[in-house]
Amino acid sequence: MKITGTFNKSEQFFVVTGENVFIELEQFLNDFCILPVRIFILVDENTRHHCLPILLSHSVILKNAEIIEIPSGEKNKSIETAVQLWNALMERRADRHALLINLGGGVISDLGGFISSTFQRGIPYINIPTTLMAQVDAAIGGKTGLNFGDIKNQVGTFYNPKAVFIHSGFLKTLSKDHIANGFAEVIKYALIEDAILWNKLEKLLLHESILKIPSNNLLWEKLVDRSIKIKYDIIVNDFHEENIRKLLNFGHTFGHALEAMSMRNFNPGLHHGHAVAMGIIFESYLSFKQTGLANEDLNSIVSLILLNYEYFPIQDSGSEQLIEFMSHDKKNKDHNIYFTLLQRPGKAIIDQRCDSELIQDALEYYHQLR
Repeated sequence: MKITGTFNKSEQFFVVTGENVFIELEQFLNDFCILPVRIFILVDENTRHHCLPILLSHSVILKNAEIIEIPSGEKNKSIETAVQLWNALMERRADRHALLINLGGGVISDLGGFISSTFQRGIPYINIPTTLMAQVDAAIGGKTGLNFGDIKNQVGTFYNPKAVFIHSGFLKTLSKDHIANGFAEVIKYALIEDAILWNKLEKLLLHESILKIPSNNLLWEKLVDRSIKIKYDIIVNDFHEENIRKLLNFGHTFGHALEAMSMRNFNPGLHHGHAVAMGIIFESYLSFKQTGLANEDLNSIVSLILLNYEYFPIQDSGSEQLIEFMSHDKKNKDHNIYFTLLQRPGKAIIDQRCDSELIQDALEYYHQLR
């Protein structure tokens, strides 16, 4: 599959998946490197070991690329790591025509995109996502970001990659937990935009755990393609998240707060997808109370999540901390907390203000699921 489009009336962008992805990548590099261009590949220790050899085996042009490695993990999506990367590019005399290739998961995509958008006021980059989370979400859409002050993605830019190349074979390098981590975003796409996809997931995941589906199953390629198409159709019409792109935040207001709280209190904290799965439970209850989600649908959503993700307990004393983290969410305005909520599976609505009593009610509902 190849999706091509234009943002801001001039910025060309495309996503490539499928068996010809490396052929398309080499053609892109041939076209891009008409003039001498320095190419840098950003990796962590995992993608350097498992994924970089695969990439280099399929590209003549990348044989001479310079490798920059950072440690893996969400804690490294920080301003300190950004400074290290700016220094690394300066030491290697990168100029504004250099190309940065982000080979990795969500942290690499977010961080590498941020570095590209800021170094010398912007250098071109492409994403080659290696995790399910990055393939269906983080690598697509041009949102870059750093965590700051315990708050997720508090610093960032909107800066589109020139292209995204997705090789499904990289999923074979992932643990089952990392597959489940990314699958939370697929569930989100179904709930906000595709009732037919949700019905298929219900039939599949109420009887078989995500963790039991082999990583080489063709199902993954179909789910990745459908997720990409849903996200693409949204962001191409609202790149700077002024309107419908907020749909993509379903499950994330609570999820980001839970992730931030777990990062502060535990080492390591929750995976992003696990936190979003818990956020889907929480925000589905808010949808039941405020926007008309049927009780039957709420129960189905909660059952599917808890069959496939371990419930993450929150101490009663942690509720106040969670609300404090939610108060920093980027969708908020006038000191009110706003959510994207569901009317029904496949239909979501944005800019839903929920008062503190309703949020506390949702927290009590969440506690009762223990």
